[in-house]
Amino acid sequence: MLFFALFAACKEPVTTVVEAEDAALTLALVNPTSCSSCDAFAGLDQLRIDVLRRGVVVVSESFPWPGEAMSLPGLDGLGVVAIEVRGIGDGAVLSFGRSPEVALAPGATLDVAVAFLPVNRALPLTESMVEVRARHASFTLRDGRVLLAGGLSRTGPPTAGVEVFDPALGTFADAGLVLPAAVAAPTTAEVARGERFLIGGTAGRGDGGEVASAEVVLFDEEAWSFATQDPMEATRSGHCTSVVSDTQIITFGGHDLALPRGDFLRWDDSVEAWKMASIMVEDFDDRVVAGCGPLADGRTLVLGTSAASTGIWSYTEATVGTVDPTLAFLPTPPDDPGAAAAFVAGPSMIALADGDAWIGGGVDPRTGQSADTARELRAATIRFDPADAQPSPRAWGVLRRLDDAGRVVWGCGWRDLDRSLPAASLQVFDVETGSVGELIQLAEARAGCELSVLPGGAVLVTGGAEAPTAEIVMPYWE
Repeated sequence: MLFFALFAACKEPVTTVVEAEDAALTLALVNPTSCSSCDAFAGLDQLRIDVLRRGVVVVSESFPWPGEAMSLPGLDGLGVVAIEVRGIGDGAVLSFGRSPEVALAPGATLDVAVAFLPVNRALPLTESMVEVRARHASFTLRDGRVLLAGGLSRTGPPTAGVEVFDPALGTFADAGLVLPAAVAAPTTAEVARGERFLIGGTAGRGDGGEVASAEVVLFDEEAWSFATQDPMEATRSGHCTSVVSDTQIITFGGHDLALPRGDFLRWDDSVEAWKMASIMVEDFDDRVVAGCGPLADGRTLVLGTSAASTGIWSYTEATVGTVDPTLAFLPTPPDDPGAAAAFVAGPSMIALADGDAWIGGGVDPRTGQSADTARELRAATIRFDPADAQPSPRAWGVLRRLDDAGRVVWGCGWRDLDRSLPAASLQVFDVETGSVGELIQLAEARAGCELSVLPGGAVLVTGGAEAPTAEIVMPYWE
């Protein structure tokens, strides 16, 4: 039998202690906010604790709150599990927290921090960021912390500064390293073998101006370092990057060279290094590419502001040696009745399990009107049809997966072509089923903010404001 004892102190994390003769687990329910309405325990009359193994609930108990000591049987024999805590008031879930997966081995003693927050509300963090930054890059690290790199500083020019957010403490700290060169709005790529890249973006000049960058930088989490790789042939800003395979990454758009081309980053076994090569792609205008990303079958969906820049690049890991990457682009037919809704600047996209893709937002560059209807690309016919999910429109928004089932969060971005009207909300929805959750208003508009999904499902909203502020959101709906 494992026993739960809860201790609460004003403005301190509530700690749940789990003890047994042969195992012990301590859950620190962390709320890194201090606003008057941020109390995760306000209005609760019960707590529900679920233990999940491979996503399936194996133990579930509800306890009155506040109440006596709580107990759950036999946790130490369950192996690798995740633990969810729901705060319930009048039958509704008001607060939620989820631990990362932990191994409950006999005799083990574990300390696990869980963000436990009021649901579907943007809560200001108590601690400030180290730097003001907008249009920066972020990576969620293996230990659950978040790395923030580069971006525009308060005075406008890019920064090379790097900082880390620790969700267990709710604090930001200098990372102890800097980028090889200051940059804003780089694209990022992460391959399954663990390498993470920052590619291109906007760099600063000595005269205070800005210029597109050709830099490719590898972040090594184990060595805690950045290393410059082979540069791209083209300097790129406003480009897109897509992972083709564990050893191949493609970048399109964002340059002003006379001929369209892609920059192909590949792992070269012969020299044990990442090498860059430029490729020409026939029947493809990559200079007006607005976005790209992998489909479920490995092909790359490319979105642009014309039919010649919108379609599918069919080169994949499986077709190496049989498909010429320079001849692999299948453009959207100009007479496709779905095309008018597809040719926009600043769209967001995400692959669907059936091989199609969800596409939302953007602005029609011909009219300046935002695309109010989400679209789905039918990959078999390269046709765009209206999608079921109808979230709040935005352009250059940040789209992140919340889970493997199809739930996503979409936020930041702008509501106009000139980027003068920053969006001040997050939208949670399910791209697979079309169900839409709550529209969550941020405390302030954040032009160029970044979203980072923490291991427990909370969303960290950083930057994009005049002050070094950040917010945290716990999306939730059943």
